[in-house]
Amino acid sequence: MSEKRLFTVKDVVYIGVFAALCAMATTIKIPFGVGAMVHLGTGAMLTVALLFGGVYAGLSGAIGSALFDLLLGFSPYTLWSFIIKGGAGFIAGTVAHGIWPSKAAGPKPFGKWLGRAALGCFLAAAWTLGGYILAWWQVTGSLTVALGNIPGSLMTSGAGIVIALLLAPRLRKIVQK
Repeated sequence: MSEKRLFTVKDVVYIGVFAALCAMATTIKIPFGVGAMVHLGTGAMLTVALLFGGVYAGLSGAIGSALFDLLLGFSPYTLWSFIIKGGAGFIAGTVAHGIWPSKAAGPKPFGKWLGRAALGCFLAAAWTLGGYILAWWQVTGSLTVALGNIPGSLMTSGAGIVIALLLAPRLRKIVQK
């Protein structure tokens, strides 16, 4: 479990591609409340988590969401998103798949994998909700506004969980090769 390894060029490239995917998927959004939005970036990050593990999902979620915030006008949330989405990706990926991608263990039975995947996604959603309540409160200065954004966060996480749980099993066979 305490597998030590260094980043390879392949790891860096994959994380970069997945970060770009997360940033691009976040641009597909519906604004909701003050600073909140329903978007597909969470679905991309959770799919990476279920397929590749905590390190890939954590770094690609952190970099991709921070990049989105920085480049598309949400700069007060950049550091918050880096920490919150990075943590969410790491949590979901570690629970569902482990810390690093590994072919050596072989594919887990689908039933066992689905349970761990769902648990990881729900824990990541809880982390995200708590983190963004703090972020919205800090950035807007209003706890009322922060609490008003809870439905948007729940809808984004819910959509992301559904996307990841539908998409990841179909992509597992491709990734295993």
